[in-house]
Amino acid sequence: MTRLRPQSLLRTTVKGMAARKARLALTGLAVVLGAAFIAAALVLTASIRSTVDDLNGAAYAGVDLLVRPVEPETYGERLVREGVSAETLAAVEASDGVERVSTTVSWMINALDDNGKVVGGFAPTSAVNWGDESTDRELREGRAPETDGEVAVSAKFATDSGLGLGDTVTAYSMTSDKTEYAIVGVYGYPGGRDSLSGGTELAFTTEEAQYLVFDGRDVYSMVAVHAADGTSGAELLDALAPAVGAEAETVTIEDYSAEMSAETAEITGVIGNFLLGFGLVAVFVSVFLIANTFSIVIAGRLKEIAMMRAIGAGRGQIVRSVLAEALILGALAALAGTIVGVAGGAGLTSAVAGRLLDSAQVSVAIPPSAVIAALAVGIGVTVVSALVPALRASKTPPVEAMRAAVKADKPITGVTVTGAVVTAAGAAAMALGLTGSLGDRADLAGVGIGAGLVFVGVTLLTAWLSRPLVAALGALWSWSFAGKLGRRNAARNPRRTAGTAAALMIGVTLVTATATLLTSVKASLTDYFQDNVKAELFVTGPLTAAVSPSFDPAVMDGIREVEGVDHAVEMYYDLADIDGTEQYVNATTDFAGIVGLFGGTVAEGDDGALADDEIAVNAWAAEDLGVGMGDTVTATFSRGTEAREFTVAAILDDNENTDGWYVAATYTDEFYTTKPTMALIDVADGGDVAAVTAAVDGLLANEPEVSVQNHEDFVAEMTVFYDFAIIAIQLLLGLAMVVAVIGVVNTLVLSVLERTRELGMLRAIGMTRGQTTRMVTVESVTIALFGAILGIAVGVALGWAIQSALVETGIEVFAVPTALIAGYLGAAVLVGLLAAIAPAVRASKVDILAAIAYE
Repeated sequence: MTRLRPQSLLRTTVKGMAARKARLALTGLAVVLGAAFIAAALVLTASIRSTVDDLNGAAYAGVDLLVRPVEPETYGERLVREGVSAETLAAVEASDGVERVSTTVSWMINALDDNGKVVGGFAPTSAVNWGDESTDRELREGRAPETDGEVAVSAKFATDSGLGLGDTVTAYSMTSDKTEYAIVGVYGYPGGRDSLSGGTELAFTTEEAQYLVFDGRDVYSMVAVHAADGTSGAELLDALAPAVGAEAETVTIEDYSAEMSAETAEITGVIGNFLLGFGLVAVFVSVFLIANTFSIVIAGRLKEIAMMRAIGAGRGQIVRSVLAEALILGALAALAGTIVGVAGGAGLTSAVAGRLLDSAQVSVAIPPSAVIAALAVGIGVTVVSALVPALRASKTPPVEAMRAAVKADKPITGVTVTGAVVTAAGAAAMALGLTGSLGDRADLAGVGIGAGLVFVGVTLLTAWLSRPLVAALGALWSWSFAGKLGRRNAARNPRRTAGTAAALMIGVTLVTATATLLTSVKASLTDYFQDNVKAELFVTGPLTAAVSPSFDPAVMDGIREVEGVDHAVEMYYDLADIDGTEQYVNATTDFAGIVGLFGGTVAEGDDGALADDEIAVNAWAAEDLGVGMGDTVTATFSRGTEAREFTVAAILDDNENTDGWYVAATYTDEFYTTKPTMALIDVADGGDVAAVTAAVDGLLANEPEVSVQNHEDFVAEMTVFYDFAIIAIQLLLGLAMVVAVIGVVNTLVLSVLERTRELGMLRAIGMTRGQTTRMVTVESVTIALFGAILGIAVGVALGWAIQSALVETGIEVFAVPTALIAGYLGAAVLVGLLAAIAPAVRASKVDILAAIAYE
């Protein structure tokens, strides 16, 4: 038998694509989205790093070496600002090869706006000395500070605070009193920037900056060294070694810039990974869309394929023809996605750099990996997705295809059995993990692996589940003729319906499972506080504050005198070195009060007041350090200059609220935060909580860092990061919705085309255009709701399984995010309505006579 020439087959493939360009464009849009997200993520990450490198290169311009304090070993020690001493500075200045030096004094402080509130949140407010050469500062108004009572502020601080030239600003640090400063200047940075990294700055004289940052000590955060002419960096490094000593270290400007770039890379890496995750989800979901589209297209081309087989095309040629079509489609879509992604990455870089770095000058970098990854994923996914439809088409006998315009859909027995086996295996693994049958470490892994298998198994069972679920959903609108037809159309081809709904189902499953887990975490925290914490009110500040919120301990005297207050106690917090390990340490004037109001209990010893040489600890921390009642430990606090000995006088039962170590308030001057960071208030039985809240709020009028909160407010503050996570996963659902709309539109358009004669017959026997539109709309909404409901069911089940596996970590309450789920269902209906517009219009405009004659 004569074989069809490859050139002829290729021409046929290209012409066929040209005839179906609209539907193929819809299919390719999913690939465009996936490739675009992948390219954008990689371009954004590379561009931010390049921008940071450029900005770091501009910092300390002309400087050859930096002298800085030796990096402390513990986080607690790093919190306390140590600096390069005046003696070291003098020795550096006197060293051979040094032309001149400049000093930097900088650290985070609090400053109040025109309403008396603390400026900033995530991005801190910093105090710097005006003579700092780490960054060029350009005066826009006024002049530089000349006396200790004057300050120049960054343009962003002026905007955020509502204060400007001639106004007075109140600023203070962890160790200083609130002090008023006259604003004598407003400045910006090169490139028209108003801030650095989104933060705000106040520039003081060097002496005043040292007062705020170093409690008045004559030390410096950094010393920049300029080499004299003819002195190399290596020579200068050797010359400074004797001058620097053990308290400080020298670093080249190149190494310093590399360190700064590495720190920023961690942040940009998170953003890049987030976008990359979106891209991978879009690509994964597009697999179902592409496979479904090619299956429908091939089903409608069976006569064409049969004719090609009859004139000499072999099975391999048919496969290659379909894959060639997929390759061309994938290449064009991936190329378009890459272009969109690179442009989007550049735009995101400008936006992120403007927000994160406040940089008007952006260095866009397009790494080869961005282009290669986007093209490879886009083309690979398209070709792989089309492989099964291609093999199925090649197996169709020519005679059979020529007898019927449409071949019956392939039975779903195989995929159903596979799905049932995978689901059963996943359920078994989850059951073993939840019952503790696998061992401590393997239990959680078993639940995780089982959840993944259940997810895959249910996805494979979607076709089998579609008939009963679609029939049930269709009952909602079966009261009309158009509704009945729409329901039957949605159920007539389970494989097609499943493939169409899969995009939405996958996205909704992932989002629902995550939202269920996070909602359970919040509900567990709420229940825990209601059941265990006896205090009704809390004085505390936001967790997102750059500087730990604190308040004047004298406020406690007023709080205790408020009518209705039964008990009030403050807490101090520090990171200390205890027997060579870094430990959380709390201090209080009322140890028994803290334990009681936090719902704790003393296992050994008593809960009386702690003497100056006594320390209390929770059971877990005591066991971890190997100490017991009566043992002696040594502790060095963050600001302490000597180790102190304590005797263990009490051991507390493990309780999340009372974990850590406890000492008397005698040592708070040696804590990093020398003021209380929290207060607990117990309202007397029958007391008016609202009145007490108002009274305490009045006492805190001059304490801008903190506020009084009830249980609900306090839990909401503690779980704010979970709220951010839920918002992020809603964006993921939005992406799944976009792909789902594309999938439903594509399926319905092809389905309408496939049923052209059927639609003509229906119109011929009296079906109106309105009824035709409603029929297609019912089919679309039914498919979308089927995907959403199945996704919600699986997501809630997986969320429950993960929550159950994490009970021992404190997530004891299972909670369903009902409001979010209702939103998901509403979104599914919207998806169905939007997706039905184009196919419904097309179906309603079918020419009756031409449709009846259509083959």
